[in-house]
Amino acid sequence: MPHLTRAFRSIAAAGFCVALAAQPVAAADLWGPDYREGSIKDAPPVYVFSWTGFYIGGHAGLMTGNTEGTPNFGCVDAGCALAEAFFSTDYDMDGGVFGGQLGYNYQFGSGVVGIEATYSGSTVEGSGSSGNFLTSKRDLDWLVTLTGRLGYAFGRSLVYAKGGVAWGDLDTDLRVGGISIAKGSDTHFGWTAGLGFEHAITDHVTARIEYAHIDFNSETHRLKFAPGVALPSDVDATFDTVTIGVNYKF
Repeated sequence: MPHLTRAFRSIAAAGFCVALAAQPVAAADLWGPDYREGSIKDAPPVYVFSWTGFYIGGHAGLMTGNTEGTPNFGCVDAGCALAEAFFSTDYDMDGGVFGGQLGYNYQFGSGVVGIEATYSGSTVEGSGSSGNFLTSKRDLDWLVTLTGRLGYAFGRSLVYAKGGVAWGDLDTDLRVGGISIAKGSDTHFGWTAGLGFEHAITDHVTARIEYAHIDFNSETHRLKFAPGVALPSDVDATFDTVTIGVNYKF
C-alpha cells in the first residue's frame, strides 16, 4: 500500500506539472495568433488611391495655331488659278481657351483607361493680308473634343496620352480698310492627340496640366457679300494648346 500511495502521488504531481505547462499554450491557442501584441492585424490597413470613377471639372489655357484660306472662283484656267493664289491667306492665330470636361477612368493595376468629353470657349483669332487691299480675319468660337485616355498611375499621380476627334467653329471676316464686306463660317471636323500629367490633391480633387494638338479638315466658308452673292473659300486650321485643369472625382 505505501508503494501504491507513493506511485499515486508521483503520477498526480506529474499530471499537475503537465497541466501547468500546457495552460499558457492552451490560452494562446484559444485566442489565436491575432491576440498576441505586435501581430499583423495590429497594423493599420494600407490605403491605395484608385483613379476609377466619374469626374467633372474645368480648364483654361493658351492656344496657338495656323490657318489657310483659298478662294474658289470656280474656274480652271491659269489666270483664275493665279487669282486664287493671289487672294489666298496664310496666317497665325492665338488666344485663350476655357471650359469644362466630363469623363470616366478605370484603373487595373498601374494602368488607367478612360474616356473624356470637353467643351471650350475661345478668344483665339488672327488676321492676314488677302491680296493688296483685303484683310482676312478669322476666329475660333468654340471647340469640342471626345477622346480616349491611356495612362500609367504611380501612387496619386498619373501620366497619360489621349487621342480622338474634335469639332470647332471657325468664322471668316473679309475686310477693306477695317470695314467688313463679307462674312462666312463653318463647323470643322478633325482629330486631336496629346499628353498630360494629373495628380490627386485629395481623394476627390485632382489637378492636371495637358498639351494637345488639333488638326481640322478643310471646309468651305461661303463669304456672303450680299443676299444671294457669296464667294466660296476653302479654309483649314491646326492648333496647339496647353491647359491647366481641376477635376472633382466622384
